[in-house]
Amino acid sequence: AKPATPAGAAPVTVRVERVTPVEAEVSGFAWMRAAGITPHDAASSDPGTPPGAARPGGAPNDLAPDTPGTPGAPPSPLSPSSRPSAHYSKLTPAELQRLREFRALVQKAARDDPALLGTSDLKRFANDACLCRYLRARSWNLKKALKMFSATARWRAKTRPERITWRDVQAEGATGKQYLAGTDKEGRNVLVMRPGRENTKEHAGNIRFLIYTLERATWREKPEDDHPLGSHVEHHREKLVLLIDFTGWTLATAPPMRTSRETLSILQDHFPERLAVAVCYNPPWIFAVFWKAISPFIDPETYRKIRFVNPKREKEINRMKRMFKMESIERDMGGERDPAFDLEAFASEADAHDERKGTALGAFAAKLAAEE
Repeated sequence: AKPATPAGAAPVTVRVERVTPVEAEVSGFAWMRAAGITPHDAASSDPGTPPGAARPGGAPNDLAPDTPGTPGAPPSPLSPSSRPSAHYSKLTPAELQRLREFRALVQKAARDDPALLGTSDLKRFANDACLCRYLRARSWNLKKALKMFSATARWRAKTRPERITWRDVQAEGATGKQYLAGTDKEGRNVLVMRPGRENTKEHAGNIRFLIYTLERATWREKPEDDHPLGSHVEHHREKLVLLIDFTGWTLATAPPMRTSRETLSILQDHFPERLAVAVCYNPPWIFAVFWKAISPFIDPETYRKIRFVNPKREKEINRMKRMFKMESIERDMGGERDPAFDLEAFASEADAHDERKGTALGAFAAKLAAEE
């Protein structure tokens, strides 16, 4: 096959003896091989088997006992109260039982360590839809899901992502290096990143701005109304699409490796089951050097979701047009919007969002206090 190369790169001829189905999904593997980069070996993964699917013989992948109580009852405690059975209609009976067991384990962990869900913000975060994301991310293995969730709960207790506001990060966001651009054609929020507009190398500030942006992209006014989702249904409502424009990117503007690694950790470890696809638009040839350094830290599941788009290749641009609403994408990425960043309008929208968020957090805290 003729390898694809990023814009401006010299053609490279490479002989590929075998391409696995997983590798074939990712546009750009050929130029990565030509640059001496070896993709993850996904042979151990079965992309045709959804997370949480029954193993041979129908046995679960760990041996947690059934939760005492009425079979098929809604998860409790800590779940939203008085939920009709329709709220759990997107779970199979086995997944619902797994959620009940997981909720019980989370409650026990919170009794043993009161700080685990020690604030109203953390309790608001840990709704059924959230717990299902951790279960799906760990193939419905209770022990692994609890370990992952507990790590996130402690991270959130430390970083308090819900409480970060635009005013806290406005210096980082002044150039428009990260922003939301509506939804794609599947209804998934689109988060645009423009590393060529990087305006600081300050690690803590960059990470804080990333957390703010991710929280805003995944924010729900009433998370208790979100249906918990199993492995057999669409997850578009929960997913994000990352559109990363590498136009103007150089090694000089690349973030420090420490920042890049922590960015990956946050996305993979603390926002599980959120990434639908990451589209890397117009990566220059020199990007291969950075990619070779960072790719070992990308887990195989995330790796399979990465796409590279060369704007000189019509087939790849057409693929973008099938995915995105081009009226929401800037002209310098093949869309229809003015690429100029309107800081005043962005700040106004961010302030309005933060005000609504503060009101919702306060209302949930008041409700929780009244119930206690």
